[in-house]
Amino acid sequence: MKKIILLNLVILFFFIIFLEILANLFNLSQLLGTESKLIERRNNSHYLVPGSTGKIFNTKVYIDNNGFRVPSLNYKYTGIKDVYIIGDSVAFGSGVKEEKTFVGLLRKRFNNINFYNSSVPGYQINNHIDNLGKAKDFKKINQLIYFFTLNDVYSSTNVQQRRADRKSKLFDKKIFGKVNSYLRNKSHLYLYIKGIASDPSKRWFFALDNFYKEKDISFIKEEFKKIKNFSIANNSNLIIFLLPYEYQTRHCDNKDFLPQKKIINTLKKVEVKFIDYTQNFCDNKDKDNFLKFDPMHLSINGHKKVYNLLLNEKIF
Repeated sequence: MKKIILLNLVILFFFIIFLEILANLFNLSQLLGTESKLIERRNNSHYLVPGSTGKIFNTKVYIDNNGFRVPSLNYKYTGIKDVYIIGDSVAFGSGVKEEKTFVGLLRKRFNNINFYNSSVPGYQINNHIDNLGKAKDFKKINQLIYFFTLNDVYSSTNVQQRRADRKSKLFDKKIFGKVNSYLRNKSHLYLYIKGIASDPSKRWFFALDNFYKEKDISFIKEEFKKIKNFSIANNSNLIIFLLPYEYQTRHCDNKDFLPQKKIINTLKKVEVKFIDYTQNFCDNKDKDNFLKFDPMHLSINGHKKVYNLLLNEKIF
């Protein structure tokens, strides 16, 4: 009996390994996570380690001496004009090689422009003021561009609260959290099964939508003002681009666009130039614009789409 049980366990083990190989081979899911060596924490915030290299979402990234993402470790800025980009992991391009992100594509197209991509995974709007301080170290910033993701209204406290609000106590257990974190970093099969079973993109959007319905986000007006004032003080042309969540682009139902409506209403009050790309994603028949089972991170196709939209704006 013991031999039979052991044999069955061995067969099951190799069967799981086989499925894992298939999931990886056919790219059924995207590994998540950021290597800790890329992140340093100081002054109650986090930053990308200058001059570092490592993996984010299983994709190798290079960080220059400014703490910005670049195509290679020894990349040199040789342009005569400067474009300074702020944002979170979406503008950073998590899960996509730099040269295939919309910033990377712009960098190749306009080699006379220095694209400083200061975006940092996990940043919220209140992190960007500190980040903008780095811009003073460069030549005149011709363009200041903020790629706004709808969850930029969260603060670290709010994120922690969202985790605490989950009804299942299982998520509060440290052991489960460590196992979940490990599998998110290592197993395509785990993320594929989890994605099919729980639809994380839908789940994350509903949490976001509830936040916009229940929380007071009036503070964001002051944050936008700070960014606007910085652009004025530095004679930079400020443009804010709004990017949608994946779930919103499935049915493009007007009831799902409350977050955009609130943000746009605030931007109009602050009198900042903005462009909302939500409808552009809705009009696109190709729905493969986001990483698999991901709530907001763009795929290679998604980055190319944003790149083409930016070209049409004729702002460079």
